[in-house]
Amino acid sequence: MQARLKKDVIVSIRGYSFSANPQDSHLIDVMTDGSMSFHRHGCTLSYREPYEEGGNTTLLIEDDRVTMLRSGEWVSQMVFEEGRRHVSYYDTSQGSWAVGVTASRVATDLGDDGGHIEVAYGVEIAGDIAEESHLSIDIHTASGAWNSVPDGLSVYRDYFIN
Repeated sequence: MQARLKKDVIVSIRGYSFSANPQDSHLIDVMTDGSMSFHRHGCTLSYREPYEEGGNTTLLIEDDRVTMLRSGEWVSQMVFEEGRRHVSYYDTSQGSWAVGVTASRVATDLGDDGGHIEVAYGVEIAGDIAEESHLSIDIHTASGAWNSVPDGLSVYRDYFIN
C-alpha cells in the first residue's frame, strides 16, 4: 500500500517537564510548520524544531506506540508505549547517554485533517527518575485562512517554573 499524499500541517505543542532538580523544570509552548502522511502502519509527522537551527523531529505513530526521532544538534530516539519501559538514546555536544523512558499515557486521535497526540512519561538516568513530562500535540492541516503553512512559521516559548 502506498503512502497517502503528504500534507502541510501546523503543529502546536504544549508540554511540561518536572525535574528532580527543580531549577530544570519548565513549560514549553511551540508552534511550527510540518508535514503529515499516513501509511500502512500508521502515520508520520515531521516538524522543524524552532529553537534549534537545522533541528527536525519525526514522530512515527503506530497504534498505541509513538517513536520520536530527533536530528540536529541534539540527536535522540525515544519510544513511548503505555506501561512499557524502553531504553532511549541522547547524543548532544556535551556527550551521549542511554536513558530509560516509561510512558504512563499514550493517546492518539489522527485523521486526514490532523488530530491530537498526548504522551505522559518518565525519564530515568542510572535507575533514578530524572524527569516527569507531558506532551500535548495538536496537528491542523494548512487550510482555510492559509492555503499553505507560511514559510518560517516558528514560535517557541520556554518557561522555567521555579
